[in-house]
Amino acid sequence: MKWSLNELYKYREEPFNFSDTIDLKESLMKRDNEILDASPIHFDGILAIDEEELILHMNVSLELTLPSARSLEPVNYPMAFTIDEIYIPRTAGDIKEDNEDEVVIKLEHDWIDLTESIEDSVLLHLPLQVFTEEEKERQEMPSGENWTVISEEDYFSSEKPDSSETIDPRLAGLKDFFKDDSSEE
Repeated sequence: MKWSLNELYKYREEPFNFSDTIDLKESLMKRDNEILDASPIHFDGILAIDEEELILHMNVSLELTLPSARSLEPVNYPMAFTIDEIYIPRTAGDIKEDNEDEVVIKLEHDWIDLTESIEDSVLLHLPLQVFTEEEKERQEMPSGENWTVISEEDYFSSEKPDSSETIDPRLAGLKDFFKDDSSEE
């Protein structure tokens, strides 16, 4: 999705609305080998244009196929998110840094290409782990010979000795040291 700035400046009076679908399957799979498949990406949004900046608000939706974190079986993972960015033309002055939450991009060319922005945002929104529906229901963890994976909750709830109650055997004799002094007074 690429537009020249001259074309976009025609929309100074009112925001430029857009809606489209793009297939970025090959480039997403090339950038992240965890992605097994990607549906065409639907996006729609608006670009507000003025002399100094172009403000983008875009909704993106797609479905990815990712490997399960436990079994490596393919899992369909729907994604939907928004992208908010501010573009500064290269002819404009310095970049304003009013808010740390805003993504401000100084354009290197006289056009805007949303493809890279969409790709980057998809990769940023990838989950750390996904599970199949069966794995979510069973809560069964993988195991093997002399090893078992346990959940974080199981780890913290398992009975382990409290280090504050365990006394170092080399210092065990010192616990009676002050008892003798208090009885003499």
